[in-house]
Amino acid sequence: MSPNAGYDNAVRRFVEGALGDDEFTAGVRAFVEPLVGPGWVNALSQVLLKLTAPGVPDIYQGSELWSLHLVDPDNRRPVDYERRRRALREVQALCAEQIWQRADEGLPKLWMIHQALGLRKRRPELFDLGSWYDAISACGERASHVVAFGRGGGSVTVVPRLVLGLAADWRDTAIALPSGQWQNVLTGDDAAGRMRMSDLLSRFPVALLERRGAA
Repeated sequence: MSPNAGYDNAVRRFVEGALGDDEFTAGVRAFVEPLVGPGWVNALSQVLLKLTAPGVPDIYQGSELWSLHLVDPDNRRPVDYERRRRALREVQALCAEQIWQRADEGLPKLWMIHQALGLRKRRPELFDLGSWYDAISACGERASHVVAFGRGGGSVTVVPRLVLGLAADWRDTAIALPSGQWQNVLTGDDAAGRMRMSDLLSRFPVALLERRGAA
């Protein structure tokens, strides 16, 4: 409403000068690079929790891939829907490992959202207002790094937390799944009984399980 041209120009000169400083940008890059992988896993964990926890999931348009935008007005830029349609068609023919190999393109997030929403559409009774929530505990040295719960007796969500400190080493950590046979809708792998976290998340960093057959 009341722009201050002098201040705005000073900020612009400062930002341009910082980004033009090779030593500074190299330092920032060295600091950020070790955080990228754990950041991807954190993002997947947060989105899968949002998609399967009690409540109505909300996905901001354009955030189906990795989104490094700040809040208003930075996140109001146009969305490249065709890029997302193309990526969604492409992931249909890829396995979990191939999708993760292209993590820098945001494919794991897009694929996970697609699969989780597919489960919600296929089994709406698991996520409606009448479905129950069951907390599932982990055991082992890294149990504090696990968040797991069941919905409606037919789905189980398992995600890691505090990913940077975990350093991809689950050691002896495991969870006990509810009775019955389960299938990971993100990888197609079967699961049952006591599962080591290192096995459950060996092909994809988070897991969404669907009960096979009657409860």
